[in-house]
Amino acid sequence: MNEVMVEPTVDRRVPPQVLALGYRDYRWFWGASIVSNTGSMMHMAAVNWVVADLHGVTTATVITGIGLIPMVLSSPIGGALADRYERRLVFLGAVVLQLLTAGALALAYTVGWTSVATFVVLSIVGGFTSSVGAPVQQAIIPDLVPISAIRNASVLNSTQFTVCRALGPTLAGLLIGAFGASIVFWANTASFGALIVVLRRMHRRPPRPRAENPESNVAAFWSGCRYAFGHPALRLTMVTGSVLAFVTAPLQMNGQVVAREAFDAGPTAFGLLVGAFGYGSLLAAIGMVVLDRGWRPRMLVAVGLLTLVVALLGLAVAPSVAVGIVANAFIGVAFMLAMSTIVSALHAACDDAFRGRVMSLWMILWGTAAPLGIMLTGLAAVVGIRWVLAIDALLVAVFLAHAHVRGRLHLLDT
Repeated sequence: MNEVMVEPTVDRRVPPQVLALGYRDYRWFWGASIVSNTGSMMHMAAVNWVVADLHGVTTATVITGIGLIPMVLSSPIGGALADRYERRLVFLGAVVLQLLTAGALALAYTVGWTSVATFVVLSIVGGFTSSVGAPVQQAIIPDLVPISAIRNASVLNSTQFTVCRALGPTLAGLLIGAFGASIVFWANTASFGALIVVLRRMHRRPPRPRAENPESNVAAFWSGCRYAFGHPALRLTMVTGSVLAFVTAPLQMNGQVVAREAFDAGPTAFGLLVGAFGYGSLLAAIGMVVLDRGWRPRMLVAVGLLTLVVALLGLAVAPSVAVGIVANAFIGVAFMLAMSTIVSALHAACDDAFRGRVMSLWMILWGTAAPLGIMLTGLAAVVGIRWVLAIDALLVAVFLAHAHVRGRLHLLDT
């Protein structure tokens, strides 16, 4: 039987830049997440490309947006469960469901069930299973490291996501070009096995305290919303995260529109273009881990948002796919600087009793802003994708100017 641990213990030989990796459970969880999330990013890129190839770019855009809608409906379930039960077990159940859903899509594509209805249904089911697990995956981090290592853990967690954003689309593009999309879908299915093994071997945590009169899931979620929106720093992180989701989700999840419409790119160039976002994010993440000098969060967020404005404009006017790859890499740099900082600020400001519900609200806002941003790329058929990118740059610039004038960014330092 697994040993019950109350407080994680650290290997003091680990350098301070990677302090969180000194905690056994976090280290294994971090590594398994790289495997699983790389598979998920491969899957996302493959679905995006296959649907566009079979049914058109507009259909691919709609299906990508539909897959995010369940975040609004099912994230509260994951958040409430994370605050009521052992987070490891809740997340394990969600991962098993994700594996089954991924396997269903892999089987359907392999046998030739490639209708629009097939992709819509499985995108909705996949969106439901992933959105139940997403807030739990975020909320579980403070169970694996002490509060003193939260900032480092948040940066490392963002780093592993960026590794996946880089590797996933690149590998998907290469594999699709060489062997077809079926192998990508089966690889994603297998990737969930790493998380399942690690979660089963992870040290158990003490049961979460039970209230004498526990709230229903709906009531618990609304109490979490009142807490989050009543907290100025948490409210700012939510709004900033929504802006980032709106302008960057299309580049991560619907990059085939930019690849096809702006550069007339094939699958390999598409994979490199979308993967560049991840490579840029990875470069920024390594810099933040190695060169951490205690910079104020407001400074990192401001620099990240300003870089995002310039990089979006650069992508909008890029004359070739090579220049577009460079511009998208800088968008990844900007995203990492801003997003990892606000996530760590969110964890630092949040009461652990509300953490699961706050993270579910975070997922809901992301799941609302991202589809809206993806749907905005539908304007590409009317005004062109380059003008859409310019509109996104203008939106970020207005938000940054407003936050600066009102002095809101200072809240991130509290």
